[in-house]
Amino acid sequence: MSKKIIFFSLIILITITFSVIAFKPPEVVVIGPQFHEQDYFIEELEIIANELDIKIKYIGMSDPETYIINNPNNNSSIAIIPNPQGVVNLAERKLIFNLDDIPVDDDSISSLYSKHLTSIVSHKGNIYAGWIRLFPNSLIWYDISKFQQHNIKVDNFETLLQHTKQIADTGISPWCANSESSASTGWIQTNWLEDILLTKYGPHIYDDWSDLKINASNIKIYLSIKHLEEFIFYENHIYNGPQSIINKEFRNLPKVMLDDSKDCFLSWSGHYFRYYIPEEYVYLEDYALLPLPKINFDNSLVGIGDSIVLTKRDDLSRQVISKILSKNFGQVWSTNKDSHYISANRNFDKNKIINELTLYEYTIVHDALSENLFRFDASEIMARGKGSNKLWILFKEYIKEGPQNLVKLLNSFDKNI
Repeated sequence: MSKKIIFFSLIILITITFSVIAFKPPEVVVIGPQFHEQDYFIEELEIIANELDIKIKYIGMSDPETYIINNPNNNSSIAIIPNPQGVVNLAERKLIFNLDDIPVDDDSISSLYSKHLTSIVSHKGNIYAGWIRLFPNSLIWYDISKFQQHNIKVDNFETLLQHTKQIADTGISPWCANSESSASTGWIQTNWLEDILLTKYGPHIYDDWSDLKINASNIKIYLSIKHLEEFIFYENHIYNGPQSIINKEFRNLPKVMLDDSKDCFLSWSGHYFRYYIPEEYVYLEDYALLPLPKINFDNSLVGIGDSIVLTKRDDLSRQVISKILSKNFGQVWSTNKDSHYISANRNFDKNKIINELTLYEYTIVHDALSENLFRFDASEIMARGKGSNKLWILFKEYIKEGPQNLVKLLNSFDKNI
């Protein structure tokens, strides 16, 4: 009898052992672009995986939107899409699912973000994406030592421009403006236009421009570019002259600005500027930044960000995306000294952020969000084939030919869209 008990016990033990070995926890696949701090993002996914007792795999690729379109039966459950055009495109093709009924922190998706952020990822009245993180575009970076030497005034945009023009009159070129980026040259100038348009005329006109409800030849677009004309073409204003804007590599901007042998000490650049600052330079010792001084609308801010969509609608995928969009996501990420993470969730605890520069950028972004004055990069909202690349060409030609041909270029843009 005892031998039978031992035998059956062994059989049960072996069965259990093989069951444990054979068991594979369910896996959720997240796809998205390859990006800075991807390891920190994956670490956050691992926290969620442990909470749900599952596996989460992240696959980085060059273009997740195109991948989904070309592989409609792919094994992904969730995807990061870095622009609103992509979200709407996938929603129109019925390749992603709306998030309207997915609770996040016992709340709805629409309550987490500004009206603008939800509207640009909506289709036919449904929200198709949430936001993981945001980045500010409307920034002025500066070399602290040179900035203090020239006693720069930044009460508003006009004061800043007037002061830097006075410096230019002395033979010193205050602005570093390298913007060359191969076929995409001109995209930084579209950012400048958007910055001026938003702070000068406000969100309503900005939204009309994003939706191409107004033409490029509209007086407000024209006057915004004329505002830029003073910045770009004023004699000696730009280090190495206006043509350097389209001929000098933009990734070299921080190095040029922080070089003591160079005149220029100001750069009108977005968050991306951070990625190219040489390691030997220290924030608040060697360099700093400030929000673009305003014209009419204080706290207005143009930016970009990463949205996230649902490519499968099963319960597990819904649980994972809910946790990615929660106020807790990114709290571990933010404890890294080199973290650039800026949560889009209005309930995120900013006290978790230990990087001083990131905390300052977070404050700038959320001040704008709280007043519904944060606007996404307009060229990333415009309908495909009508926005970004045509605007880049417009600005390249504008700088190359000079301001005398502005009206012709604006009319040509309108004709081609």
